[in-house]
Amino acid sequence: MLNHDKGALPLYSQLEQILRKKIEHGEYCKGDFLPTEKQIMEEYDTSRMTVRQALAELAKDNYIKSRRGIGTEVIYEKIDEHMQKVISFTEEMKRHNITMQTSYCKMMKIKPTERVAMALNIPITEQCYCLLRVRDVEGKPLVYTKTYLKKVVELKEDESYYMESLYKYLNEAHGIKIEKARDTLEAALPNEEVMHFLKIDKNMPIFKRTRQTYLKNGEVFEFSICYYPGNRYKYTVDL
Repeated sequence: MLNHDKGALPLYSQLEQILRKKIEHGEYCKGDFLPTEKQIMEEYDTSRMTVRQALAELAKDNYIKSRRGIGTEVIYEKIDEHMQKVISFTEEMKRHNITMQTSYCKMMKIKPTERVAMALNIPITEQCYCLLRVRDVEGKPLVYTKTYLKKVVELKEDESYYMESLYKYLNEAHGIKIEKARDTLEAALPNEEVMHFLKIDKNMPIFKRTRQTYLKNGEVFEFSICYYPGNRYKYTVDL
């Protein structure tokens, strides 16, 4: 039931969050139709105006679409990456015919932390590159990535070189080709940094993918940590 107490969220916002969670958790899947406005009014003991405001918010975020004379269809679907080989994030999205943009990009040389130095198999005194990027789909952040690269060649620190596929740029500009990778997958809650870049709150679970990539000679080249909002991304692996 909705909370009518003073100071509670507006009723339409409460209802919108309830329906949103049901869609994200699979109670209503893509192609399903939500209950009618009247049914929702009766279930949550609220007004038609409240129901319509809640549905309008979900439609604005591309969770549902009204079908005149038919009903309200669920159109939300998590982006499902079916991993079979090492590919860039750009290639991942192309598989789904999704256009993406880089909304934040920063490339710099840094002194690595112990964790990064260990992952790249370099001394802690040796500099490496750090590339921070936020990749958006339909104007919303889909992944925040922290990529650390071993200094096997001199890389430009001009961000314009890293707005598209990193792997493609490395291969075409420097002849660097990723031969294999090891991914570690886990669920987590976001810290302040991740909340800021993904524009989510502290209660939104995130999907965290940690990756090490290797060159043909077996040398570790890359250590990346990718953060995805849990309500927009899922991951499939062939075994």
